[in-house]
Amino acid sequence: MPFLNTNIPELSGFDTGICLSNLDVLAQRQERISASGLAILSELADAILLDAEGDPDTVDSILLSLQSSSEDEVPPVKEANASADRELLRRMFTRSALLARLMLYRLMEEKMPRPEPSSLPSPLPASVRGRVAYMPGAFADKAYLRLTAPLKNPRAASTASFVDACEEVHSGLCEYCILPLENAHSGRLTSFTRLIIRYRLEIVAVCDLENGAAEGQSTRFALLRNAVEGRFPTPLPSASPTETCLEVIHLSESPSVTDLLAAAEFCGLTMLRTDTLPPFDELTILSEDSTAPAVACVFSTVGGDLHTFRRFLSLEAPEDMLVGLYGTV
Repeated sequence: MPFLNTNIPELSGFDTGICLSNLDVLAQRQERISASGLAILSELADAILLDAEGDPDTVDSILLSLQSSSEDEVPPVKEANASADRELLRRMFTRSALLARLMLYRLMEEKMPRPEPSSLPSPLPASVRGRVAYMPGAFADKAYLRLTAPLKNPRAASTASFVDACEEVHSGLCEYCILPLENAHSGRLTSFTRLIIRYRLEIVAVCDLENGAAEGQSTRFALLRNAVEGRFPTPLPSASPTETCLEVIHLSESPSVTDLLAAAEFCGLTMLRTDTLPPFDELTILSEDSTAPAVACVFSTVGGDLHTFRRFLSLEAPEDMLVGLYGTV
């Protein structure tokens, strides 16, 4: 994992192999879940679906109520308590039983599959659809041509600054904007991450442009749009699913970064990189009680179970910010 940033308090004093060894332990624990334990989890999943009458929002409400149960309480599900192992149910909803909860979330997804959202017509006015705000320049012009190739009838809207480009999208005057994300010399450009968080944008595609000064020196640009509350990010339709990445900014102290990475590993997501973000006002606003630094995590979604990971994030890390599901164009 060459991109793992070891400047994370939980990893202080360890080499980058500590995460891999933690994930190995999780994999070993997964193998130790007995057939009877899986049967209990399956029975609990059935009971939750029965109580919720198949309604996804009610399912989430029941799962949240289970998590808020104390260690001395048996989760209040009608049909599960008669035959389920009460001790397993008690332990499952403590912070230490991550694996059992992930297994339950996966079983829930298997028993109640959620189809991908249909492609609804854009609610944006025709005058806004396809408008892309960006600050012109030699590199930015090339990025515009690359990133807008999958769009239907794209139209450029020049701005005097990157902030203005974000404002155009945030105010509803443009559908997209273009920002640089990182370069080979400086790595992640955190000032632009700050803009993404401040304006609640989501990345839908990226492209890498060689700067020509030296071999291997490139800058990554992103195409972004307004994030919609409650909607999971979606890449551009033309983005190859074999290249799709999911980016999460981890803001919560609980679950820990280690738990987030373990959940991603369980769901088959491959960690590509992590970056500790410097403190700035937008992160303080999003997570006022947190003293831990925010961490940006990028995962490859190839072969991964996004549905289970999405449920984990919504139930256990609601403060975390999904900033993109994107492919390279």
